[in-house]
Amino acid sequence: MSGTRLSQHHRQAGHLIQSVRSDGTWSGSALRALSDEQALSLYVVLVERASAYRGWSWNGGRVFNDLRRRALPWSAADVGLLFELAREARAQTVITVLKAAVGAAERLDPADRGGLVEHFRHALTHIDADWYDPSERARVRLRLRALIESADPAAGARVRTSVVHVEDGWSLVLVERLAAITSGAEAVSDLLAHAASIPVGPRPTKSWLKRTTELLARHPGVLPMVRELLELAHTCEPAETEWFGFRTPVRISPDNADLARGLLWTATVSGEAWLTPLVVALHTHSTPVEPKVLNTCFAVLGRRADAAAIAALVAMRRATRDRGDVTQIDRALDEAAANAGISRSELTEQMVSDAGLDSRRERRVANGDVTAILALDDRAKVRLVWEHGGTRAAKPPPHADPEFVKELKGDAAELRKLVATERDRLEDLLAEGREWPLPTWRQRYAEHPVISSLALHLLWTVADGDQTVTALPAPEGRFTLADGETIAPGDEARVRVWHPVDASPEEVRAWRAHIMDRELAQPFKQAFREVYLLTPAEEQTNVYSNRFAGHVLRYQQAYALMKERRWGTNYLGGWDGGHEGQAKREFPAHGLRALFLHQPADDDGSGGYTVQYCATDQVRFQRIGRRDQDPVPLSDVPAAVFSEAMRDVDLFVGVTSIATDPTWADRGTERYFGYWAGAAFGALSAIGLVRRQVLAHLLPKLKIRDRARLDGNYVVVDGHKRTYSIHIGSGNVQMSPNSQYLCIVPARAKTPAGVRFVPFEGDEVLAVVLSKALLLADDHRITDPTILAQIN
Repeated sequence: MSGTRLSQHHRQAGHLIQSVRSDGTWSGSALRALSDEQALSLYVVLVERASAYRGWSWNGGRVFNDLRRRALPWSAADVGLLFELAREARAQTVITVLKAAVGAAERLDPADRGGLVEHFRHALTHIDADWYDPSERARVRLRLRALIESADPAAGARVRTSVVHVEDGWSLVLVERLAAITSGAEAVSDLLAHAASIPVGPRPTKSWLKRTTELLARHPGVLPMVRELLELAHTCEPAETEWFGFRTPVRISPDNADLARGLLWTATVSGEAWLTPLVVALHTHSTPVEPKVLNTCFAVLGRRADAAAIAALVAMRRATRDRGDVTQIDRALDEAAANAGISRSELTEQMVSDAGLDSRRERRVANGDVTAILALDDRAKVRLVWEHGGTRAAKPPPHADPEFVKELKGDAAELRKLVATERDRLEDLLAEGREWPLPTWRQRYAEHPVISSLALHLLWTVADGDQTVTALPAPEGRFTLADGETIAPGDEARVRVWHPVDASPEEVRAWRAHIMDRELAQPFKQAFREVYLLTPAEEQTNVYSNRFAGHVLRYQQAYALMKERRWGTNYLGGWDGGHEGQAKREFPAHGLRALFLHQPADDDGSGGYTVQYCATDQVRFQRIGRRDQDPVPLSDVPAAVFSEAMRDVDLFVGVTSIATDPTWADRGTERYFGYWAGAAFGALSAIGLVRRQVLAHLLPKLKIRDRARLDGNYVVVDGHKRTYSIHIGSGNVQMSPNSQYLCIVPARAKTPAGVRFVPFEGDEVLAVVLSKALLLADDHRITDPTILAQIN
């Protein structure tokens, strides 16, 4: 180290450093009274203190910042001294020292920087090898590279690549492409530098966008290069990059994320038509995209808001259960909807793809002598059949083009996802309260090739003049009433989805009978939907409900079901934030958010990271977008919103409670056995009561109707060996005459053979009850030794 020069600075500033107060300040007037030489020496001594970390947290920090603003008379020797101090800096302050050295180097004339290039390069190696904050490190790195390039006389003829951190797959091909540019290097350099300066966050500031517009106006020829660089981000091979001791394939590293984000927003400003498919390609690449870039992809599509962009966002939302991605996609959709002056629901409704289906819900695609027919039947089931030589088959002929077959099977899979997404969206409409003019409803629902397969099996409220009725869509634009009569409303009529919370018990019973008598399967529970009204206890507690508190759930299944029902929730475990669970579902049409509180209930005392059981707690509601997050009085929550939220929580309990685990009967010493015994054969919830009504319709139509009957909360089955009572709420079984428990572990729940019709899908416990009833009615044919041992 240049000891002599450092000693000179000590002599010059030795008495000054004592005047710095303990809080790191010095009076502005005192600083202004210093000569430039004194200020420079004080600066060097403060850098030395920071390098050794002697009292740096308290002494000198703010003075250092004040001095850095002065135009001090730096020499190459003094700047070299600062870089030498940086080599020896402690880990806690190395970034501070490097920033001081870089700032001084930037004050030098470019001609004086030539002898410092090795200092710059060593500092670059030093900063890349450590663990400092990525954003700080990236900014210092960019400045160091700019200094290296400025010291090279030939740099002006080439693109300045200081903004590229060469470590990932994209950067390796990026610098190679940029090095090949022989004209317009200055324009490309300016654009890259501006792109890399994009502010933190998925969306840039207005000033950054304004500057982008100015650069593009001055250099319109750079846009093809922007496209090429972004395409390289998609097509490049990942590079093995070391992160915390592990080598991982990376396409775009965090250090290059801002450059990618800046280029994406540059293309957005210019309105390039190629941007949407390129963004989709980036998102769907097999190697995961850096999260900051991924969030920018969502934001860019939301800002574009054309049909292709909205369709892409909806498809992305359909494909992910990641809580962060869902939040960013919803924000992008909200932005697009706000710019269009409509709700998110209406925006997505207008952009639903028809999947290429015609009015018969079919798409025929020929390849040689083979024709594939992709179709959607009246129950929203996707069918793919292959036509060859005048015959149809479920499998393609052996000579069919493999790529053609693969493409059509992929289209069928996408159509299934689309149907599932639209089923969820239609179910969400139950709580929205939206309505449509009849012609608009016909266009978007009754006549849409995809949505009609769902909508035509739902009940709708039709208001035509003074008459308001509930009806099912019928052919030729008519509607069928519960008594079988049909009506033909005029074009002035308005239509909305029917929710049983708004109907009388008589109307609900009439529609349930109508659906069962005619065996009309609905895409989700609507006529048989459970209704949850405010109870006196909830009126008393006012801002929370304890209706479903105190249950013990199998946590992994509960967590999965919450995600499936679109409740965003944190994951419980032995870490900060893992001891209190908050599952949240938003009702954006009403500006409300439902919260379901739960916490770990494991009793092994290990404090492990894997939670087996969770205990349920309160359900609350909050206003969306309010800072105070105060709970909303339950009486202020719309009836349909309250009912839908409580229904989901009831579903979580009814499906994942340990009461539905048949193996718990063998755990008499377990802490929660008392809860299991009470809940496994206890009172029926709202879901159980509806299930009982369905069973009342179904049992008389089954082959076991002479041996199965309803008795309170049970389906009682007379077998050849014993009589069995199957609890309708949990599916658990007791045998007569001594109420002995019968453990039957069911296979994956599905409608069992012998049950021709159920009015809705998705009730797993209903499927379990029916399958056990059919099995036990013929108990003399059971061959499973575990079940036989218990029966005998």
